[in-house]
Amino acid sequence: MKTTIHWYQRIGLETLWALSLAISIMPRAIRYYVFKPFLAAILLLSRYRRSTILKNLHRAFPEKSEKECRYLARRYYLFMAELIIDTLSLAGADEKRKDKAVLWENADEMHSALDGRDWIAMGAHYGCWEYLPLWARQQPNSTFMSVYHPLHSTVFELFYQRIRTLSPQVVQIPMKQTILYYLRNRRPGHSLVLGLLSDQSPKMRPDSHWFQFLNQPTIFNDGAEALALKFHLPVYFAYTRRMAPGRYVVRCDEIYNGTDALPPNEITRRYAMRLEAMIREQPELWIWSHHRWRHTPAKQAKRYGKSTLQNDN
Repeated sequence: MKTTIHWYQRIGLETLWALSLAISIMPRAIRYYVFKPFLAAILLLSRYRRSTILKNLHRAFPEKSEKECRYLARRYYLFMAELIIDTLSLAGADEKRKDKAVLWENADEMHSALDGRDWIAMGAHYGCWEYLPLWARQQPNSTFMSVYHPLHSTVFELFYQRIRTLSPQVVQIPMKQTILYYLRNRRPGHSLVLGLLSDQSPKMRPDSHWFQFLNQPTIFNDGAEALALKFHLPVYFAYTRRMAPGRYVVRCDEIYNGTDALPPNEITRRYAMRLEAMIREQPELWIWSHHRWRHTPAKQAKRYGKSTLQNDN
């Protein structure tokens, strides 16, 4: 469906796009060693969501002192500046730069294991997640379904649609249309990769399952698990490491082979376990400025008369 856009929104969109193109053609040294500290200073001095960031860090890492949490917050502001640059730079990135952005550590091993099957890539808001659809460049005979939540802002919705057009092999699918698109487009000889960021804070349901994650009872989007079990799809976790500004190594770890019988919530549990391990390696790379853990077992019990917390393993 075509999005209606007003003239003033068009001006805002094209201005933002022009800024992105300008940043993308900057020499790498200017982008990351001049512009990045400038952006980080703005975020730090403006105290952008500082109380939320510190609250989340204290809850996730109770063993850390106030000084250590403040240090992590400063590191997070520096990463946020880098994330902005990484994302905007995709506007004018040539093929050579895209190939340098991510080193896929076990691509050959995955090709052999999958043998052309459809599969699910479970990622997170960690590092530059906008790089994950670049997997499509590793598997020519495939389509990467970049599943996303539509944004409230028309300007940013259209901007991200442009940014995410990394390749003709990448399609952007609103979350509610995932199953319909998959059913209409799966076919022999062509692999569909369902890219899902499953660490958002979903709506709480009576049956929402709680996982112990970063020292907090946490619920996760379980859409990936539901799709995997319904269509017998292998599931891989995108284990990401930052090696340098704008440069990542991604290893895809299998968490479900698409055939084994599993107890309920097991795929999501494995995802949560790997996500926590990854965050603890480089904690500043996760998005701490979101309102994490706004749902609690107590709220679930109050709203629905019961809580599923006792079912957590």
